[in-house]
Amino acid sequence: MKIDEMKIEKTRHRLGGEKRAAAPSKSEAQSIALRSLVFLAADDDRMGRFLALTGVDPGDIRALMGEEGFQIALLAHICGDEPLLIDFASGENISPESVVAALMALSGPIMD
Repeated sequence: MKIDEMKIEKTRHRLGGEKRAAAPSKSEAQSIALRSLVFLAADDDRMGRFLALTGVDPGDIRALMGEEGFQIALLAHICGDEPLLIDFASGENISPESVVAALMALSGPIMD
């Protein structure tokens, strides 16, 4: 078992097993994406890491907020970091699986 697979299994165990979140509508997925932006922006380190990894200029964020590609980048960033995903989901009172489902609703299925 790879390290990433071990992390997923550990998370599944902690969350009470593998759960499938209901597929959100596109508007619900967009709402989760925009809430993830608020979550990132609330902490300078989190936002700085997102900006550094994506190359997004802070001055462009307002213009990008409505673009699906930016929303996908936000959710992909959150979903790509398990502790960040769990913190965000917990703060929003939603399951981590719901965040992943939102990403898939906007981008399509994630391939390994």
